Amino acid sequence: MLLVFLKIKSSAADGTEGYELKKDLDGDQPKTPEEALAIQKSRPPGGRDIPLYDVDGKTVIDVFQIGS
Repeated sequence: MLLVFLKIKSSAADGTEGYELKKDLDGDQPKTPEEALAIQKSRPPGGRDIPLYDVDGKTVIDVFQIGS
């Protein structure tokens, strides 16, 4: 089985450049409408942090905030 990880180039708040993984950006995916509502209600109002990776896609170098 071949796994493909989409890396998206981005920058942390302090200017650190790195990559986000699509799976982190997407977050948990609901399986039902009720689950979707529960996920929406549980999201913090200031957004959430996801790892910011080095070019190797494994080494976490900072965080990237989304949803703020």
